[in-house]
Amino acid sequence: MSHISTVMYVPLLTIAVIAVFLAVVLAIIKVRNTAKVSFISFLALAVLAFSCVNLIITSNLLYFTTALLLALALLIPYCLMLAFGKPKEKVLAVQQVQQAAPKTVVEDLAPSEIKMLETGMNFIQTAGDSFSQEDGFQNLLDTINKAACTVTSADGGIVLVVDDFEDVIAVKSFNGEFPPPYKLPEDLPHKPLRVQTSFKFAQFALRDNIFGEVASAGKAELITSPKDDKRIYQNGPEEFLACGSYIFLPLKQGDVVIGLLALSRNPSSQPFTETEYGWALTLSDFASTALKTRYRFQEYNDRQELTKESDIATDLQKQLIEKKLPPVAGLSVGSFIDQTAGVCSDYYDVIQARKDRISFVLMDVAGKGMNSLLIMVMIRAMLRLITNTTQSAGTILSWANRGICSEGNSIDHFASVALVNYDPVHKKFQMATGGSTPVYRFNAQAGTMEKLSVDSAPVGVEKTTAYKDFEFTGSSGDSIIVFSDGLIEALNSQGKQYSLSRLESVIKANYKLSGKDIVARVKDDIKKFLGTEKLHDDQTLLVIKIQ
Repeated sequence: MSHISTVMYVPLLTIAVIAVFLAVVLAIIKVRNTAKVSFISFLALAVLAFSCVNLIITSNLLYFTTALLLALALLIPYCLMLAFGKPKEKVLAVQQVQQAAPKTVVEDLAPSEIKMLETGMNFIQTAGDSFSQEDGFQNLLDTINKAACTVTSADGGIVLVVDDFEDVIAVKSFNGEFPPPYKLPEDLPHKPLRVQTSFKFAQFALRDNIFGEVASAGKAELITSPKDDKRIYQNGPEEFLACGSYIFLPLKQGDVVIGLLALSRNPSSQPFTETEYGWALTLSDFASTALKTRYRFQEYNDRQELTKESDIATDLQKQLIEKKLPPVAGLSVGSFIDQTAGVCSDYYDVIQARKDRISFVLMDVAGKGMNSLLIMVMIRAMLRLITNTTQSAGTILSWANRGICSEGNSIDHFASVALVNYDPVHKKFQMATGGSTPVYRFNAQAGTMEKLSVDSAPVGVEKTTAYKDFEFTGSSGDSIIVFSDGLIEALNSQGKQYSLSRLESVIKANYKLSGKDIVARVKDDIKKFLGTEKLHDDQTLLVIKIQ
């Protein structure tokens, strides 16, 4: 064994002091739980052991000191940072919660409870999958129905859905054997297949039957003795029609009943127990949640589709409207249209059909979206064709109306249309209106505005409607004003309408200007009147100024 001189005591003592210091620091780390003890600690101990053995064998103090000081120089800053750094509060909080919480695990639940949870999770999963499936909604209803029958050991089950528009509740899912608890139609043969088929497609009023009454009341029912319940109708005497025990469970979205889950047991089986009734109630809650998820997504999807459809319709509508009005000899024409987002209703056009006829059209189509756009395009195409004929304004509108009301047209939309024909050769006007779109004349000499149009049936309502002509000759300085009802009915933040009288005041104050400038003044006044309030309907104005 080599002799170690006294000269080596100082570095050895230094190493010992550092080692003790390191041990203390590691102890602090462990107590404060600021971090887990790293493998570096074990590596350092290994280096220390190896260096000591190497020193004893080789007496190479320089190698020993250099290696150990280098290792400690790396460890000390790291350990100091961990020892006096901020504790990891999240880790401590989790550990405290875990220590305080009762140690309840899934295995502590009864098998029936675990099965209920799994069934409920399956409902939610099926609801999620239904979004991307063509028959997803039906699959969700069938899944709820079959699972409820399995959990409660029911012989049969049905799911009914409330139709708010028809005020009825209709069968949408049928499973197993379910004796009808309602009076069968008199002409229905009492054959199992015929009765079941009729039941599968049945719908019931929300009164005078057990399904409708439970749905209307919104309260679950357990019926163990159907003979004692007047709401249960005994069709008999056939055995397959005999009523047994029933469970009726409303399916709700908030406080609103959206459907009904009904379960049955044959008379030969034991009636449903309170425990099974409780299971069914729990399942109905899961089912309601799944259906709510499905309905909410459907509502969102419908809104997205409607928005997309409206955007497309609005873009197409803008392409139909004249960007720049053509010059008309003897007239000064101005116009503007301000469209509400998602609404496709107003349209105007200037048709230079013949040398002796220039037609001005302003149209307000009921509704919104692609159906309204289709009606608008149809009327526009008809008017552009028929105005090329020698027919009068009233006849042109009558023909267009007959085309919209044709037998093959199933679209339930209509439009208010004002058609004004101008003959530049004889300087005469001829007009006809269908619906409530008004036509006014501002008399420059008298300083008054008079209504020329007469309200009539809108275009597209009644096939036999005949529209009347009205002819007049305007004087220099007069203006023909046509507008949609969205203009004068625009509401400001106080709920006050813009009104016809305010429009008349602006026109009267600016009647000497050109048609384009009059429109600009009206537009500025409406903007000032509305302020930051949003439009609720399209606004369109057409001013035809006689020069």
